[in-house]
Amino acid sequence: MNRRSFLKFLLSVPLLGAVVLFVSPLFRYLKPTAGPFPEGMISKPDSPKSVKNITFPLSDFPKPWLVQKFTYEQNSPEYTRQGAQISRIPGFALRIPGKTDSDYQFVVYSRICPHMGCIFNYVPDPSVAAAEYNYRPPSGLPVFACPCHFSVYDPLQMQDGMTGKVVSGPAPRPPRHFTFKIDAASQQLVISDLEKGGIS
Repeated sequence: MNRRSFLKFLLSVPLLGAVVLFVSPLFRYLKPTAGPFPEGMISKPDSPKSVKNITFPLSDFPKPWLVQKFTYEQNSPEYTRQGAQISRIPGFALRIPGKTDSDYQFVVYSRICPHMGCIFNYVPDPSVAAAEYNYRPPSGLPVFACPCHFSVYDPLQMQDGMTGKVVSGPAPRPPRHFTFKIDAASQQLVISDLEKGGIS
């Protein structure tokens, strides 16, 4: 092969590569997918799962308006070397008044504010809510309040079928709720899962 033929060969290689790069999407455009994927080819979305349940003995809540903090861990599948990511989500379990003193009623929320993701607080004193969060609860009862943008949530009022109504501030909805049950046999509050969704 002489030098001229060799140079022509070298110049043709990138040109051939460009043609291949152009032809492949052209064929995909001319013959799109004929229909949906067959049943079973597409799996369900990878939903996060609880690492373990959170439990509290009911004796930790001897009367209404007592709260317990906790950190909930959930495992989110990821297509990385680790295979998953553990998220740690702060939460509040609050006993609210029931019909009788022995009637245990609870609200259990993620402490992540649905407005911008700050961590909100439990404010049992209405004068503190007025001074620090610019909201005085008309009932004089405790509220949850966010220190970043002063969103305030009332654990007894309903909004869109959920407790934790936004009574002040810019939050678009109540905080995310945890699934829980009262285990009568062990006399425990068992927190098992978090409402799906993120901020807002």
